Amino acid sequence: MKIVAIIGVVFTLCFSLFAQETTAVDSLDALDALSSASAGVSSVEETTQKEDGEESEEGEKESKKRGRTATVPAAKKPIQPTSAEIEDARKRTEGKADDYVKKVQETFLYGLEAEISDQIETLQKDEDKRFVNDIYNMFQTTENNTIIEKVLLYFTTLKDPCIEDYAVTVVNDPYDVKKSIVDAVFKYIAAVKCKAATPAVVKLLEDEAEDYFNGCLTALGDIGGEEEAQFLADYLDNEDLTTGQKQELMKVLGKLKASSTWSKLRDIVEDDNENSYVRMYAAEAMGAMEESASIEVLAEQYRATSDANLRVYLIKGLSYFKDSDAQKIILQAVRDAFYKVRLEAIETVKKQDMKEAVPYLVYRAKNDSETVVKNACYPVIAALNTAEGNEYLVSLITEKKNNDTVKSKVAAALLKEGHAGAKEIADLAIECCKTDAHKQLRYALGKEMAKYENKEFAKACTAFLEHKDVATQGTGLDMWAKGRYGECKSAVEKIADTTDAKKKPTTTAKKAMRLLGREVPKD
Repeated sequence: MKIVAIIGVVFTLCFSLFAQETTAVDSLDALDALSSASAGVSSVEETTQKEDGEESEEGEKESKKRGRTATVPAAKKPIQPTSAEIEDARKRTEGKADDYVKKVQETFLYGLEAEISDQIETLQKDEDKRFVNDIYNMFQTTENNTIIEKVLLYFTTLKDPCIEDYAVTVVNDPYDVKKSIVDAVFKYIAAVKCKAATPAVVKLLEDEAEDYFNGCLTALGDIGGEEEAQFLADYLDNEDLTTGQKQELMKVLGKLKASSTWSKLRDIVEDDNENSYVRMYAAEAMGAMEESASIEVLAEQYRATSDANLRVYLIKGLSYFKDSDAQKIILQAVRDAFYKVRLEAIETVKKQDMKEAVPYLVYRAKNDSETVVKNACYPVIAALNTAEGNEYLVSLITEKKNNDTVKSKVAAALLKEGHAGAKEIADLAIECCKTDAHKQLRYALGKEMAKYENKEFAKACTAFLEHKDVATQGTGLDMWAKGRYGECKSAVEKIADTTDAKKKPTTTAKKAMRLLGREVPKD
């Protein structure tokens, strides 16, 4: 029994020792497992925190976005032409076929793409509003991209908001629309100032839709406000912007005239390390904001820089100010060594009606080495309407030694302003009818006189109508159509009675018949 008892005690002790060892090993394994689990949890927590941080950052970016899908405006009909606009359009087509209106309408109903496109282009050029309903109705049903684009351009010219609903629909989702149509839509939005499109345009910029960058900016320049200007100013910090994109941004910021962005533009203008073209557009944009503080900045840069192209744009910026300090720089620029700066200064003189600049302009017109500068001076001198300037221009008309090109340009400038030279120009036109040595000058003078009604032109009109040259007669009819000079009517009637070898009215005769209100025989 003792032996059994001893064996039992030994077994118990061995089992106890084994259990302790196992527990120790298990404890170590458990610690290792706990450590691994803890590390895993830590890793998961770090990953989760990182993902949460990224999502938070993305969420913050999203929350800061200003753009969104725009609400599409309700459909509307075209603006109807006034009776005066209808009559004006009728007069402009007076020399065309008697059934002109009917033919145009039939073209829209049954014509080929090319025929319709050409017709819309003609109406757009003439700003003829008589067919707005026909064009609008055709637009609602056509699926032809060429015609859609032409209609957009037509209503852009008229600044008619009748297809705003279409325009906003396109900018909300332009990706499946032909690129040229989207570009036309942006121009349309700008022309009619469709503010409803603003959120969608901003969204496209935020989404970095590069294909539409310039179009978006074109539109925002006309429909944006202070908020959009600040958005664009912040957008300048985008490091991925190209130089060209920065230039476009500058133009739009100037157009929006948001004073909150002025300091950023000033820093760019004053930064010699910035791209020259970006500085140029920033200078013009600064001026467009019309902040008086811009004068000192722009003037100082003009005096300091050797970059001739930058000087051009500094003058563009200064052109917005009639302050004496700004005008001193402008007069100085009329004598700048670089001819493009002189051209810009001359244009600014006209814009600001700087009559004190006339002596400078007369000198440049006489002595400038660049013909383009001389030619730029003539219309500005005429517009400023001073005794000294008018006397000089009239002398260019009457002086025989001056070449015909100069005379035609000066005549155009004087007639446009209407202050002086009408009699002298008419006398010169009559002289040109006496010989073909100055045929091109005769054509040029007649074309200009046909734009204006002036009793001084009556004798010249008769000379043109009685000339043997058919083209000269045609110009004479244009002059008579404008002035309806009584003493010329018999000459018009004589042309109307002219027939060809087949005893049919000539083309010129038909034109005269229409002007006289006679019925034109059909061919």
